[in-house]
Amino acid sequence: MVFPDLVFIDTSVYKAENFFAPGNRINSLKQLATEGKIKLVTTEITIQETRNHIQSKVREAWNDFDKESAIFRNHPEIDAWRKSTNKKKEVEYALGLFDDFLEKSKTQILNYAYCTSIEKIFSDYFEKRKPFGEGKKKDEFPDAFVLTSLEKYSSEVYQNVIVLSNDTDMSEYESKCLKHVDYRQYISTKVAEGVALDRVAKKLKEEKMFLEPKINDAVVDYLDDFRLYQTLLDLTEVSYYSIEEVIVDINEFDYEVLSVKANVVEVEIQPEVRFKVNVDNVNYDMATYDREDGKWYNTENETYMVNSETTIRVILKYHSATQNGIDYLDIEDMDLTPLADAIK
Repeated sequence: MVFPDLVFIDTSVYKAENFFAPGNRINSLKQLATEGKIKLVTTEITIQETRNHIQSKVREAWNDFDKESAIFRNHPEIDAWRKSTNKKKEVEYALGLFDDFLEKSKTQILNYAYCTSIEKIFSDYFEKRKPFGEGKKKDEFPDAFVLTSLEKYSSEVYQNVIVLSNDTDMSEYESKCLKHVDYRQYISTKVAEGVALDRVAKKLKEEKMFLEPKINDAVVDYLDDFRLYQTLLDLTEVSYYSIEEVIVDINEFDYEVLSVKANVVEVEIQPEVRFKVNVDNVNYDMATYDREDGKWYNTENETYMVNSETTIRVILKYHSATQNGIDYLDIEDMDLTPLADAIK
């Protein structure tokens, strides 16, 4: 009898995938579990850790939005939503998504009774063995208890546990019964099992020359905002900026499958984006202000060249040929926020 993979999701993967955003890999894992292709297992420690991160992120985002949202009072629908909710409600909603995930995916939860390997954990701590890392060993105690709990469970069911983590210290933990894999590649391979992807790869190669200009336009539109540079470069006053170059490069052989539904295959690509932007700033550090004529004197003009590169996340949907015999590929979503990090 073939048993489904036992899979553990570390908190770092929830964070990397923005928790339960539509179409992300967490939802792919939920679908795989619902279909019986994998069995999810977690610990009480992981649940509490993930809940804490969700609460912290929602509160932080709400405070930022509440501070900057005055302009949206001009938009009736957004203003109506703002008045209908509050920080407490949004935290409860986000935590409800987590509870729903655990329930719908039938995740098995290991309670604190599995935290029995205290001697081994302290031995690893003092010997500086993984998951304990330099300078933050105390912070890794929860991970140590999680990993030993999974080992105990693995020994009970006589099956290895696949550990999906974005944390290097956890991934480097050596164990005979825990299998650490790249979570993105694992999910892509698991979702695509039994699906012929030749047509997807062929279509992506054919559409590359059309997709790159579309993504390029979206990047230019994102970069065309003086506030980006004024805020991220901590400038006083951006007097002028010009986008000198944007180059988008898609590797048509590098994609990951997120979901397969009927005649639609959802894939993620991560195009490389290189860009150059000239930014002129007015520096007032040595300037003087004349109250009589209302002008600044002795200001200095500074020029910054933002020359950077990064990768962005693009979700594509491949629609296989139907009765009319036409297949096509379209852009479902783009995450351009890595561009801001690249400007810094």
